[in-house]
Amino acid sequence: MELIVRHGEREERVRIEPDGGRFRVEVGDTVHTVEAVRLDEGSALWSLIVDGAQHEVAVRRDRRERYAVATRRSSHTVEVTDPLTHLAREAHGAAAAGGVQTVTAYMPGRVVAVLVDEGDEVEPGQGVVVLEAMKMENEIAAEHGGVVTKVHVEPGQAVEGGDPLFQLAPA
Repeated sequence: MELIVRHGEREERVRIEPDGGRFRVEVGDTVHTVEAVRLDEGSALWSLIVDGAQHEVAVRRDRRERYAVATRRSSHTVEVTDPLTHLAREAHGAAAAGGVQTVTAYMPGRVVAVLVDEGDEVEPGQGVVVLEAMKMENEIAAEHGGVVTKVHVEPGQAVEGGDPLFQLAPA
């Protein structure tokens, strides 16, 4: 499982994989071996053994994707999201700020059609690119009105999740 974890301005990509009763946890370029046991059923208290060192941690979800994490020495609030939600929020943030929005592929696929040309004005909800993913065609639409400033793909091109499809600037 891959997650994006944000603490203040720091943001890390975290990959968690089961490893024979333990977990292999990659945080950026660092790899940890973690054992996790909930201290009481339904409790927020956990015993973690991280790279051989034991820690007691309280973890409470305080909002949709925000968690309060406390140890005996400190407490922090972190936001945890999946990579697709993270990409969507980044794109939405650029659009909300009135800047150029880069729309990316939400999963691997193949471009079936490009429905606009660079310089075209589009309306909210207007289709811009058709992407085939998991044997289904999905029309990627403009979230807001604007001008297509750049088309990064062409029909037949394979894309990975996160690859740029097009850029949209306010009209």
